[in-house]
Amino acid sequence: MQTPDPGASAALQLPYVQVQDVQDTASGAVRRLFISRAGHPADGPAQRLLILLDGNLSAPPAALMLQTHADRSARIACGLPPCMVVGVGYPDARFHDRARRVQDFLPALPPGRDAQAWDSGAADAFADFLDGQLLPWLEAQQGSTLSEIGLYGHSYGGLFTLYKLLRQPGRFHAFFSISPSLWWADGWLLTQLTEADARCRGRTVYLGIGADERALPGDDAQRVAQHAHRDVQGRFAQLATELQSRTGADTRLQIETLAGEDHGSVIYPTLTRAVRWLTLAPPRARNTSPDTARPAP
Repeated sequence: MQTPDPGASAALQLPYVQVQDVQDTASGAVRRLFISRAGHPADGPAQRLLILLDGNLSAPPAALMLQTHADRSARIACGLPPCMVVGVGYPDARFHDRARRVQDFLPALPPGRDAQAWDSGAADAFADFLDGQLLPWLEAQQGSTLSEIGLYGHSYGGLFTLYKLLRQPGRFHAFFSISPSLWWADGWLLTQLTEADARCRGRTVYLGIGADERALPGDDAQRVAQHAHRDVQGRFAQLATELQSRTGADTRLQIETLAGEDHGSVIYPTLTRAVRWLTLAPPRARNTSPDTARPAP
């Protein structure tokens, strides 16, 4: 991974965030990193890392959340493990770059799906970038190895987060999939859960969705029809049921429907869950939904 001219990333100034453009040596694509660190300098380099997809949008609030945790830890002298949030985004994007998101987050179109009806991308190549370039680059920058790594994604990013978990989780220990676009390719990812137990074992898996991600009073006919076709709540419930049945007590599985949140607003409360994971010691394995919990054997 290469670092372009640092002047390219100097235009954006955010509190507690270092902005750095990097180049994917495999594809030549330039991505923008939003880096925030916390923990006492005497404790050394970061041990724990949370990678956020759609970093242009997700990294600034997560950085503020991280610094709030750090300030509170300093006041009550409880200590905060050295940790780091890295948002992966794109130059010249305000919040999202739709074309780049499609390319990075969507898998190749599965056989039998209509190429005219569905977008497709190169999710495997993006996963290779995270594993083979970004993680080694971050570790080289700080001169030490990371011990715990998490991944957070929303919408198409939530789909990618699940896809990576199920196909090549690699060194990642925690996966936060928020409002995943399970409707993509007629729900194809829901057919890819046969190895879920092996992929999830020993990992933290958080699934979140807004309760208002559905047709609501006042929606026009087109929006109502879109919700009916995508069935985001039904597919999310299917995913939750499948993972609960396929994974054991050694998977830290949490499933949450957030009251009053829609597809956009659900990002912010779920970021707090991810940042909290980053700042705490790994919890005892558990497998829970809002209404049920599976006791350890």
